[in-house]
Amino acid sequence: MRKVKITSQETLDLEIARLKMRSRQLENELGNRVDYFKDNYKKMALNAVIPGSARHSGALGIAANIAKMAWGSGKFKNFATGALMTALEFIGVQLGINIFNKVTNRRKKKKEPIAE
Repeated sequence: MRKVKITSQETLDLEIARLKMRSRQLENELGNRVDYFKDNYKKMALNAVIPGSARHSGALGIAANIAKMAWGSGKFKNFATGALMTALEFIGVQLGINIFNKVTNRRKKKKEPIAE
């Protein structure tokens, strides 16, 4: 990081121009990273589920190919999406019940008179 002492309007303008150029460079780098992610997210996700599948070696390669074919199937996507949503709803309901129970228990404890 370069520190520039601003002593005049000219140096201020130069520094603003330099920072704008740096901003554009960083935006381009970020755009390139997003493009890379868009192009490779399927491989990365599959590799996260089945480690080593990106190398397509042996049994893992076969499993990766089966997973790719299954993921390409519209029926499998619908099934997987439905199963995931059901699981998330169940987890959400359980969390909601737990939070509700905690709140009601706290209220009950506050309302109980202190026995002496």
